[in-house]
Amino acid sequence: MKQFRRFIFIFFSLTFAQYSHSEELPLWEFALGAGGLHQSHYTGTKDTRTFAFPAPFIIYRGDVFKSDDEGIRAQLSKTQRYKLDLSLDFNLAVDSDEVELRRGLPDIGNLLQIGPSLEITLSKRDHNEWLLRLPVRSNFDISSDGVEQAGYTFSPNIAYLHQLSSNPTPWHIGVSLGPQFSDSKFNNVYYGVDQQFATTNRPAYTSSGGYSGARASLTLTSKSRKRLLIVFLRYDNISGAEFDDSPLVETDNNLAIGFIYSHYLWKSKKTTSQ
Repeated sequence: MKQFRRFIFIFFSLTFAQYSHSEELPLWEFALGAGGLHQSHYTGTKDTRTFAFPAPFIIYRGDVFKSDDEGIRAQLSKTQRYKLDLSLDFNLAVDSDEVELRRGLPDIGNLLQIGPSLEITLSKRDHNEWLLRLPVRSNFDISSDGVEQAGYTFSPNIAYLHQLSSNPTPWHIGVSLGPQFSDSKFNNVYYGVDQQFATTNRPAYTSSGGYSGARASLTLTSKSRKRLLIVFLRYDNISGAEFDDSPLVETDNNLAIGFIYSHYLWKSKKTTSQ
């Protein structure tokens, strides 16, 4: 059951950038496909997981609510240079029995992340675009025990978008880089050790809030009227993070790699201008 929940959450945990064009498009589309992912259970552990997952994908191009390659969000305001969204993201659940350092600790549920994100266009010319993104999110731990607020995160980043070709199904590349910040409550979800779970090799530990590492990502996207193909790579480095000395950290580097392929099956007759 835990693996199934991961399948559902992972597809919507990734945010991808693409170029938009002013044209009439279906109000909604439904695609179905599959993907694969290899990643650590959380940043800081050497234990990894690799699995395949179904990839249902719903595109909705409403005036305010939108679901597309850029994620699930409510577009609150947009000008030629600025865009303000209320967006969603997810972190996958962690089964402590599958992580050597966490055995005996409580599991971590799927984390729903929600909050405003300001996007500023720094430069846009031909097939090149530079963006500054400023997402602030509140996190909610969702498990069989219920829903619990799990702290706040701030992930400013610079993104570069480029269209690699001008053929009917061009490849787009997206590169982003930026620091990560989180409060004490969020850090202790992953890196804190309560006294009752302390052992000789795993002393009690409490992290403060602040700098929580840096993240770089690379995304390749190819989209046609019939299908969507995405290949992605994400690198995290937590050297110098507030929790770097936690007994639950054994490495400063983590790499995630995966792909998603979805084929469009149905679309609405009603169209909208994008």
